[in-house]
Amino acid sequence: MSALQKKYYKAILMKDLDAFESEMAKKVKLQNVLSQLRKCVDHPYLFEGVEPEPFEIGDHLIEASGKLHLLDKLLAFLYSRGHRVLLFSQMTQMLDILQDYMDYRGYSYERVDGSVRGEERHLAIKNFGQQPVFVFLLSTRAGGVGMNLTAADTVIFVDSDFNPQNDLQAAARAHRIGQNKSVKVIRLIGRDTVEEIVYRKAASKLQLTNAIIEGGHFTLGAQKPAADADLQLSEILKFGLDKLLSSQGSTMDEIDLERILGETKNGQWISDALATTEGGVREQEEGKNHMYLFEGKDYSKEPSKEDRESFEQLVNLQKTFLEKTTQEGRLLRNKGNVLLPGLSEESTKRKRILSPEELEDRRKKRQEAAAKRKRLMEEKKRKKEKVEHEKKMVWWESNNYQSFCLPSEESEPEDLEDQEDESSAQLDYEDPDSTAIKYVRGDVTHPQAGAEDAVIVHCVDDSGRWGRGGLFTALETRSAEPRRIYELAGKMKDLNLGGVLLFPVDDKESRNKGQDLLALIVAQHRDRSNVLSGIKMAALEEGLKKIYLAAKKKKGKLFICAQE
Repeated sequence: MSALQKKYYKAILMKDLDAFESEMAKKVKLQNVLSQLRKCVDHPYLFEGVEPEPFEIGDHLIEASGKLHLLDKLLAFLYSRGHRVLLFSQMTQMLDILQDYMDYRGYSYERVDGSVRGEERHLAIKNFGQQPVFVFLLSTRAGGVGMNLTAADTVIFVDSDFNPQNDLQAAARAHRIGQNKSVKVIRLIGRDTVEEIVYRKAASKLQLTNAIIEGGHFTLGAQKPAADADLQLSEILKFGLDKLLSSQGSTMDEIDLERILGETKNGQWISDALATTEGGVREQEEGKNHMYLFEGKDYSKEPSKEDRESFEQLVNLQKTFLEKTTQEGRLLRNKGNVLLPGLSEESTKRKRILSPEELEDRRKKRQEAAAKRKRLMEEKKRKKEKVEHEKKMVWWESNNYQSFCLPSEESEPEDLEDQEDESSAQLDYEDPDSTAIKYVRGDVTHPQAGAEDAVIVHCVDDSGRWGRGGLFTALETRSAEPRRIYELAGKMKDLNLGGVLLFPVDDKESRNKGQDLLALIVAQHRDRSNVLSGIKMAALEEGLKKIYLAAKKKKGKLFICAQE
């Protein structure tokens, strides 16, 4: 664990110290402490407010977490040898951090969690199978079933589940029909933390399950529980705390991953069951590497005496049950009348038919509940936007930044708009040609507007990166202000679709009478892959409305110049 993780790990335990006094009374609170500790072991940035502001992806993302530090070395080792990886985590927020890490390192990846729609999920699986994608990011629950990912030969669990069957189902995504390579399963566990005891309990459950099934016993009988099975929740949380407090930290610079994980050749793991002869030819040992070998037991041979007795016992139980149901007159063809063992006759009682008044009352209650949920969600959204806005304002104030963005149409006072509408109507009545469009030839960067103000309109994207060629170069030749203001707005997150940056163009070629202004309409979007969208017509329309409102405030003729 990193120093930052240890700091928050101790703080979480000290914060709810009173919960350890009564195990039964504070069980819910202890479970919350457990989830917080597991988040801390994964990455401290899972807690709100820990990551530095303004957030920029860098080495601090890796150095803040011991797991991510080790994962960084592990993925570099696997990538250099041509392996492909399934990366599982219990938390979608951890997948967000891992996605930022993949972008930072430049690894190709796909992602599937519970929020991914069906068609996107199918496309991600198809891309991973047909294209050389290095990592598949998956949540353990959503990505652990119904997927065939035999293109991968390495499975990594960032965190473990209390139920070992969930992890087995997830690892089985690579152990499917069609897999012709050895698969390596790697699990990352925080030493001297709650994760270590969670893994012990999961392994104990799995060992008990295997002992029962392989022995042919379907009751626990006198099975002796593992040493960790009787641990209380408070004891789990206290595990490893003394070592954590006294630990001085460890380094991972000297880790020999090839010695730990095993040999690899041509992007494949070399199985331990293959022996090398003196001539360099690898021969498969008989009975050591085939699909019927599971946990040390060979199921390709004749069944054991215990297995035959267990199967005969099941057959006899089924025959007895069928004979009993036939004697009582329950025909198996009428499936609606067959009762499963242990269910009473009351379970087949038909539900009471509701009256129209009751149905209408239920419908109204559902509508009221839906309206209440919608109202609460809108209030929550407004509060979140308000907090983000206040946070941005504080950030701007600390950097002495002043926005050049025009206000939206909704933010204009109604009385001011009515007053302007009346003046505009009066002006139109007196001079019908006052609002007519007139075309003027000349350079768009030097409008021939005489003594009137002129606005030069140009469309830009929301990336904050000044372009080259065309009007970008022409404007930069006239003045350095447009590029400086636009790039500063991008750095301060002040570029949104539909926004307009309006500011005067002051340079040595400015006019003595009248003023030249530049309006940059944010009408295009540029994604992380540097792909530029086309002109967003809704954003362009919104930007032109804002310029129109600004023009009305001038109360006079205004030339608007745009590039053809």
